[in-house]
Amino acid sequence: MKVLVANAGSTSLKYRLYELPGETLLAEGRIENIGADQSSVQHQRPDSALHEERCSGLSFSEAIRRVIATLTDRRFGALASLEELGAVGFKVVHAFRISGCQRLTEDVLQAMEEYVPVAPLHNKIYLDAIRLFKEEMPETPMVGLFETDFHQTIPEHARRYAIPEAWQERYGVRRYGFHGASFWYLARRTAELVQKPADSLRVVACHLGGSSSVCALKGGTSLETTMGFSPQSGLPHSTRVGELDCFAVLYLLRKGLSVDQLEQGLIKEGGLKGISGLSGDVPALEKAAGEGNSKAQLALDVFVHEVRNRIGAYTAVLEGLDALVFSGGIGERGAAIRAKVCKPFGYLGLELDAARNEAVQGEAKISSDASKVEAWVIPTNEELVVAREVYKVLSK
Repeated sequence: MKVLVANAGSTSLKYRLYELPGETLLAEGRIENIGADQSSVQHQRPDSALHEERCSGLSFSEAIRRVIATLTDRRFGALASLEELGAVGFKVVHAFRISGCQRLTEDVLQAMEEYVPVAPLHNKIYLDAIRLFKEEMPETPMVGLFETDFHQTIPEHARRYAIPEAWQERYGVRRYGFHGASFWYLARRTAELVQKPADSLRVVACHLGGSSSVCALKGGTSLETTMGFSPQSGLPHSTRVGELDCFAVLYLLRKGLSVDQLEQGLIKEGGLKGISGLSGDVPALEKAAGEGNSKAQLALDVFVHEVRNRIGAYTAVLEGLDALVFSGGIGERGAAIRAKVCKPFGYLGLELDAARNEAVQGEAKISSDASKVEAWVIPTNEELVVAREVYKVLSK
């Protein structure tokens, strides 16, 4: 079965085409700057050179049609026709009372609509993308793996907020957790790399990027994670606030801020950008901090502080630690951030190898050979996890 995994962003569309069950990557690509004056298109098969082009600004529907045309192009495509395609898979985020890997029927899409206010940066984009793909290929199954699915193993005492029971029962307010596909991949890959019994392996995985979260993994399952009811929660993100006392929001409402103003501040003007007043991009903040910008340095310090806090807490949840894993854009490329995060954990027996940490390209161990706790950089592969689960659902 050939499965196309589509990853939609606000101005981008990335995709990978897999053949399963062998998990062979047939093609991948991306379209950037959707909606701008000029868009860029990249496409590559593993056995051919990168195909690149620039074109006048594409709308989202035009970008989807371009992906389909590229995949079926006789020169560099990977499909003879769309009839070869078994499904389109999506890494969907959140839905009211729905999780798991699901065929994206209208009922499921309506459940996603219900939680647009909870995940405004994610759900609306995916709803638009799914419906546009359906228009272009109405006979092809659309299947979504919800990011909340991997965290179904979190025990009830770690899921519950101390709120009135009716709020959970009626509105579904509880801790869900996100980045599920990423943590699913990291759990499996860490078990393959660390030479300890997989069924009892204790791992803290840090998915750090524009959107960041930390997960406590034991035996490959999630016991606790930093994101809760919404993807805005937990660690400070690039532009999203993260942890915040709910009464601060009530206070600001009573001070006259509208719901729309609060939403704008919480998801687009907060996080590292809010602290620094400059940017939510870590390399930009590191450059500015190196030039003496104290607010940029403060943003970095807050981020490191919050990540360290969660690692310490999750070590207690796991009753020890065998491995610390970094992934995501910051986790994979931020050597300085990794070094600062790891620094206090010498008491656990974690010893970072500075040369290994600086030299990372791709997957690599960054702890010393003498370290009691192994530290790794593992690039995640969410698309492969989605393809696997889509294949399982449709094979049934």
